[in-house]
Amino acid sequence: MGVGQFRELGNELRQFREGLGIPGYVLAERLGWSATKVSRIENGLTSASEIDVLRYAAHCGVGAESIDGLLEMCREPGTAGYWMSNRLSTLILHETTAASSASYDPLVIPGLLQTHEYATELITATGLEDGLVEYFVDTRMERQCGLHGRPFEFYIHEQVLRLPVGGNTLMNEQLLKLVLLAEQSHLTIRVVPMAMGARSMFEGEFVVFSYVDRRPLVYLPSVGLYLDEPGQVSNYQEN
Repeated sequence: MGVGQFRELGNELRQFREGLGIPGYVLAERLGWSATKVSRIENGLTSASEIDVLRYAAHCGVGAESIDGLLEMCREPGTAGYWMSNRLSTLILHETTAASSASYDPLVIPGLLQTHEYATELITATGLEDGLVEYFVDTRMERQCGLHGRPFEFYIHEQVLRLPVGGNTLMNEQLLKLVLLAEQSHLTIRVVPMAMGARSMFEGEFVVFSYVDRRPLVYLPSVGLYLDEPGQVSNYQEN
């Protein structure tokens, strides 16, 4: 991505922010960034990752059609690139714009709570080439920046904590990260006990996103499906 692209992208982002009348320092606070980072991106003095652009745009209420164009400006012309799928970019938008979220994971530590090593072990096991593994691990780590500033609730099945991934050292570090994250006031991490038997398994992993001015939305990661019908959503909220 060249200097010209930096400036063009930064100018587009600044126009969206100014159009809403949001001061740069206020946006920086919402994103968990420094005001300097916002200024440098808007003035084309530094690059912005796809996740940076998605989160910035989401906080400025940018529509999906405009976001696609902004993401294209992040990409190096003439190269294949390992940019994110539409499914992943949509997930990041919901993670950024929801007022709160609650998720259930029966098999692995949620991606937003994983250590770099844990994520690498899982993604490497999918058989992707090294470049793609590195890209998706880095993307997962960047998504964790979105944990700043709003409530998240995570339900993790007990078997997840007992399932060895990588080895004892890796798992010890992962469990330590969970303990440290659980001390943050806006994060809630709950363990669903195996003693509940079959009732503890629900229907596989899911995320419930709640909004201030829209009805809730359920995301099913295994099939990439979003549900918003009240009857469907209530089934997951009651779980």
